[in-house]
Amino acid sequence: MWLLMRIAGWVLVLVLLVAVVGGGGGYLWLRRSLHQTTGEVQVRGISGPVTIVRDRDDVAHITGATETDAAFGLGFVHAQERLWQMEVQRRIGHARLSEVFGETTLRTDKFLRTLGVARAARSALAKLDGETLAMLEADAAGINAFLATNPVLPPEFLIIGVQPEPWQPIDSLVWAKMMAWDLGSKWSNEVMRALLIAKVGPEDANFLMQSYTTDGPLILPEGMPELTTIGHAGPSIQPATAQAMLDLWETIHQTTGLGDLLSGSNNWVIGGSRTASGKQLLVNDPHLGNRIPSIWYLAHMQGGRINAIGATFPGLPAIVIGHNERIAWGVTNTGPDVQDLYIERIDTQNYV
Repeated sequence: MWLLMRIAGWVLVLVLLVAVVGGGGGYLWLRRSLHQTTGEVQVRGISGPVTIVRDRDDVAHITGATETDAAFGLGFVHAQERLWQMEVQRRIGHARLSEVFGETTLRTDKFLRTLGVARAARSALAKLDGETLAMLEADAAGINAFLATNPVLPPEFLIIGVQPEPWQPIDSLVWAKMMAWDLGSKWSNEVMRALLIAKVGPEDANFLMQSYTTDGPLILPEGMPELTTIGHAGPSIQPATAQAMLDLWETIHQTTGLGDLLSGSNNWVIGGSRTASGKQLLVNDPHLGNRIPSIWYLAHMQGGRINAIGATFPGLPAIVIGHNERIAWGVTNTGPDVQDLYIERIDTQNYV
């Protein structure tokens, strides 16, 4: 018995030793995927040295000789710290999630390809002015410069078994299009209101979920099969079809993180007569959906005519919300109706 207890004790010590060594090795390996904050990195694609200094809050302050050098630096630090987030974002925009996540995201990919986000981004890219295109190209060059350092990738890449492809300006634009779509999502509200009208009638539905017009019709596709006229002057969608559309919306929300019903924003200005400095203060509170990591990345860009600090979207070379030496700016989504629903019928030769 004594011998068995002694052996069991040694086995326990050995197991603990393996766990400590393995855990320590894993910790050291994971630390190598964290962003570099000291030293010098040799890269191609900039006109002169770009410095990146992180303050006590770990906000990156990027200084270059030109605007494009600053955009290059921003792309570099975005890739250092948010590469997996950026990989997922561009796969959402290009409808390529299922290549790595399988059947779980297939329905989302089909919807986004039908919606044509990538097609819209390619069309927009072809019409950009030279200065904007140069910023996107510099940003992409900064991201690719980081990839060229052969970094230890974030663990998600290893777990999923995927390697990041070189970044292209179109990858930035598809996410910009997705953000525009996310902040303009009115079709789900229209469908939800149609279901309310079917359940409780137009008067109570308008009380619970007021239309964007005081007494106008619910605008939904004309000529739907077996339409039941409910609500205001216009026809409405069948409840079963409406529920199926809302289920699709929920699938997209769950797989992309976009379309949060509680998202929104507000802003206001405090007059100079009410501030210690005597100058106006702009307050901006965007309520985009909470997620880890945050949809925002705080940074400071300085180069050429640019000297601005604030919130950026990883993968986009711009201060979306922030200030420079003279002014501050913010964004508020006013809930515009920028989406319409159509029924598309296909006969043997034509789309109707």
